[in-house]
Amino acid sequence: MAKAFEDSKTSKTVYLTMKRHSYTTKKIKAAEEASERASGDAVMGADDKDKEYPTLVRLNSGTKTKLSTLVQPQDLDRFMVQYTNIIKINMDNLKKKERKKATKAKKTTA
Repeated sequence: MAKAFEDSKTSKTVYLTMKRHSYTTKKIKAAEEASERASGDAVMGADDKDKEYPTLVRLNSGTKTKLSTLVQPQDLDRFMVQYTNIIKINMDNLKKKERKKATKAKKTTA
């Protein structure tokens, strides 16, 4: 990941996405819920609130560099600390926003 940020000094952009990862797809989950409803069992929604999910992290830098990994819930704090350090080190790669000079409108009184 650090190499992708170092390579972005030229003209590349780095995209990092993080989202919750569940091991079942929507189709499988819908089929399971349909079978539970058909059998008369109650759908247990309380278990989903207490369950911890891993985080899927994807990094895309240009067309060639693509990384993805699963970060387990117990390792998420350590991952975020390392990610923050990489971001701090590579802050000098950011470009300042070019601003146009704003013309102040003169107030006219009648």
